Amino acid sequence: MDLNTSVPNRGPQLFAVNTVGIILSGITCILRCIVRTRVVKGFGLDDWLMAIATVFYLIFCTCSNIGISHGTGRHKADLTPEQYTRSMNLWFFCYLSYACSMIAVKLSIGCFLLRVTITRLHKWIIYFSAAITCVSCLTFFFLALFQCNPISYFWTRNQDLDGTQGGCINAGVLVAMAYLYSVMSVITDLSFALLPAWVVGQLNMGKKAKFAVMGLMGMGVIASLAVIARAPYLKHMDSDDFLWDTAPMAIWSSVENGLAITAGCLATLQPLVKGIAIKLGIITPRTTSGTTPMDGRGSNLKMSGVSVRRSFTRTAEVFTGNNYLREPRLSHGELKLQPGLSEYTAKCYGNTSEEELRPVGRMDTETDSGTGASVGGGRSSKERGDDSTSATRVKPREIS
Repeated sequence: MDLNTSVPNRGPQLFAVNTVGIILSGITCILRCIVRTRVVKGFGLDDWLMAIATVFYLIFCTCSNIGISHGTGRHKADLTPEQYTRSMNLWFFCYLSYACSMIAVKLSIGCFLLRVTITRLHKWIIYFSAAITCVSCLTFFFLALFQCNPISYFWTRNQDLDGTQGGCINAGVLVAMAYLYSVMSVITDLSFALLPAWVVGQLNMGKKAKFAVMGLMGMGVIASLAVIARAPYLKHMDSDDFLWDTAPMAIWSSVENGLAITAGCLATLQPLVKGIAIKLGIITPRTTSGTTPMDGRGSNLKMSGVSVRRSFTRTAEVFTGNNYLREPRLSHGELKLQPGLSEYTAKCYGNTSEEELRPVGRMDTETDSGTGASVGGGRSSKERGDDSTSATRVKPREIS
């Protein structure tokens, strides 16, 4: 990178932003992959998309930083034709890698939100936001790719280096598309940032956990602020002094991309942070405890909820002793309790088992209305022949 301070140069600022952005996003993406493969053991589509987004962001930062060494961020008058051509060539690849990275990161966040969203309205909001992101990004991608004919004319025009003849579309079309993409990006960022607050607010989680999740996903609002801050510089995309005038636009694009990846990855690191806190003795892990099993039916077991690979939502249905035997058997499956949905009572009836969610703190004092026995002992109502009492059976339903 040219460090000659006598020549106006916006390259060092862009270089600093790119370097910090790729370090933060790279570290958080690697930690996300470790959590998903080693801790949670469930590497999903959203993780693949985020890894792809990080790779394209790395390409963006690499091309941008190499371009700085050739002239990105400086006036055209201060560059040789060879420097200007090389810088424009690298900028062209920044266009394409930015669009690919933003498509992947927005789809990754959308897939992540679908894991915790159960209402149809929330899902349609995510689908709509992801759709407008894909349409706007793909349109910008192909418009940037084929804006000149031949494609190489984008970086060779007006240089007369090889005598290439060609033409480009009106630069105003690309500027208009950039503004349209910015509007769609802000809508998507706000949707993905505010929707978690709506969803998490309805979950049975502790307040600290809720605020932590909302805060992490709320970083998307900062990403949308970067899009807004970039808007005044989009008009310079048709400037004759392109490399100088568009440097601020490149800076804010890097900020937007880096923040989106970092926020999306931080939201998945809770198991790792919790494990480190337990290792350091900052928090005490919950342990599984239980009562001595009883003969036959009516035994109770108090357990702590832990996260496993597959997710289930749980719905309650009232049943009585009269209709219990007529109910179909539940299908087998893995169980996941979200953080904060910690303790429940599992009641065993012969070869089957039922589960009843209980408020934390009342596990050892409440009397089980369905079995007629308090937690820790007693006979069930079915053993006493009382078919009029009711209990709550909880069925697992797979959502991912």
